[in-house]
Amino acid sequence: MATKKVKTYCRFCHAYCPMEATVENNRLIAIEPDTSNELYGGYTCIKGRQLGEQIYHPTRLQQSLKKQPDGSFSDIGSEQAMDEIAAKLQAILAEFGPRSIASYNGTYSYQNSAAHAVARAFHNAIGSPSFYTSVTIDQPAKVAIGPARMGWWNAGSHMWCDADVAMIIGNNTLVSHYSIPGGIPSFSPFNALREGKKRGVKIICIDPRETEVASRADLHLQVKPGQDAALIASIIQVIIAEELYDKEFCAQHTRGFEQLDSQTRAFTPELVARAADIPAAQIREAARMFGAGPRGSAVTGTGPEMGPHPNLLQHLVQALNAICGRHYREGERLPNPGVLTAPMQRRAQATSPQPQWLSDGVRSRVSPELGEIFVLSPYGPQGEMPTAVIADEMLEPGEGQIKALICVGGNPLLAWPDQEKTLKALSGLELLVCIDLKMAATAQLADYILAPKLCLEREDVTLLTDIWHDRAYSQYTPTVVEAEGDKIEEWEFFWAIGKRMGLEMSLDNGPIDMERKPEKFDLLNTITAGARVPLAQIRDVEGGAVHPAPDVIIEAADPATQGYLDLFPAGLEEELAAALRDTTTPNPEGFSHLLVSRRMKNTYNSTGPELTLLKGKGTTNPAFMHPQDLGQLGIAAGDIVEVYSAHGRIPAVVAASDDIKPGVISMSHCWGGSPAPSAGTDARVREMGSNTNRLIDNRQHAEKYSGMPRQSTIPVAIRKLS
Repeated sequence: MATKKVKTYCRFCHAYCPMEATVENNRLIAIEPDTSNELYGGYTCIKGRQLGEQIYHPTRLQQSLKKQPDGSFSDIGSEQAMDEIAAKLQAILAEFGPRSIASYNGTYSYQNSAAHAVARAFHNAIGSPSFYTSVTIDQPAKVAIGPARMGWWNAGSHMWCDADVAMIIGNNTLVSHYSIPGGIPSFSPFNALREGKKRGVKIICIDPRETEVASRADLHLQVKPGQDAALIASIIQVIIAEELYDKEFCAQHTRGFEQLDSQTRAFTPELVARAADIPAAQIREAARMFGAGPRGSAVTGTGPEMGPHPNLLQHLVQALNAICGRHYREGERLPNPGVLTAPMQRRAQATSPQPQWLSDGVRSRVSPELGEIFVLSPYGPQGEMPTAVIADEMLEPGEGQIKALICVGGNPLLAWPDQEKTLKALSGLELLVCIDLKMAATAQLADYILAPKLCLEREDVTLLTDIWHDRAYSQYTPTVVEAEGDKIEEWEFFWAIGKRMGLEMSLDNGPIDMERKPEKFDLLNTITAGARVPLAQIRDVEGGAVHPAPDVIIEAADPATQGYLDLFPAGLEEELAAALRDTTTPNPEGFSHLLVSRRMKNTYNSTGPELTLLKGKGTTNPAFMHPQDLGQLGIAAGDIVEVYSAHGRIPAVVAASDDIKPGVISMSHCWGGSPAPSAGTDARVREMGSNTNRLIDNRQHAEKYSGMPRQSTIPVAIRKLS
């Protein structure tokens, strides 16, 4: 028998843990940590250790499927499926125009480095702006709105490796394996946390749960859900009042300091302490601990980003970092400017605000105040439309109505807010194509389902995490096992459809050969053209490695291009007033609890819950409640309850947990199935969980600029079901 060991890395989540695969006759027989890796040191998470189960799971699709007139599915070859899909798209394009063809690129699509680039090339070729991703579901304030309206520091904020203090707001990296640089890194996070604490890093955790990070923090502020923005405003006010801010940095590089000072004075520690249900002394302690620094950043996670006032919260967090001067300065070394990105000049200066929503760009048809959102990336701003209103774009008739959707690596029926509306929108499409590894809830509605190759079945490079590491680290992985059955890569679909439609498609750095299908390496080589370390050089190294690259030293500001950070942009006064009102506003009448989102370490968003069965972890997303609440309501762990909001209701299996306070319910999102009565998913709640998006109205409490609704801190009530 031919047995080989291959160094690769996991692409189940954003950690990209290095692993060593044992392959025998093209079958994966073992997947283990790569203990030789210098950065991860043999770390892997539970999701990565399930790769074998994922590849050989009995529910995995082995070939493409086509829906029949009676609603059943039959096998179809991928080439024939793409012939038919291309013809349908060509007809829709001719009748309804470019905007009628949309794609939704879910979280899993980010794990294939060529997927988004080629999908964008397809959209550009047909002239369709209808490109949507999961980013605008849960964190547009962080990656787009915040930097656009305050501006950004060209040299970057302090990373974890250089920090003396870190403020972690609703980001449980030890479970989610996702963190913007400045927080606990997502690669080997337990080791990073241990090493940080050894060198004296002070950790301030703000979270309504006593999470894994919170239990290891120097200070945990167990804030009442929804009071995060008010709390940061109070911390800012303490720092200003006690003169813990960087006066020189503020004078040279910011505007609006006096307004920020005056408008946050109402957020006294005593007022916010009562609203947030924490001691006022903790607020002052957090402010003094962070203000003392002298280095280290405040960062947020998707929890508070999905709750009330995310735009305000993100701005205040960026303002907190700015007034404390938590940015790299002239003469300092940047820890990792990127391996796969082109060299660029890094200066100790700001780029002034660029509020793209004021430009004459593409606007939403259903909410004209919303427009294309430009997400900052290593390759410049990338435009996409707000996913919060995509279902409305499908339902609203008229010119530009979305008629066809290509769904890549996502499960919209479980992931988009307002599940009932999402079902109606998806069901009304003229064409729905899903690239999915299983018969997921959305795939069951599709006209065509194409089976994708999974991460060990394709070559790839760590493009997504390139600038997240604190050293010049990268890894190229070969194909570990050849895919069985009739499977394709996501980028291959867009290329094949483009070829059939006679399109000319180009990447940012060059054209794509539309006559002969390019090799994956050639595509990635074009995507990373001009990288600090050539892709071929990275490919030639077995396993992940820190690559020799010239240091990048921050240069002096250029007076001709130097901008500013706007601490008090237009609209902030109204947002602060709304947050202040919330400090004295109780739950709406009839609603006793606040429902918040949580991560579960053994699953990955809407992809992978079925793997928990194999690991004996159960297959539901419990409604975690404090034992005191259970006693008062006469509910026991394991009971089935109904959780209801002003918009909808779901069944849930109760679990007791003392890591939250009374009055809070914590549930993981993206579970359950179709809300259609015929699906019978409510009766299977113990088996498949419930979808919290049924509780959400996607147009209520919608944020300016992104349209994102409130998806956490939802007022709810509970009643026991017989």
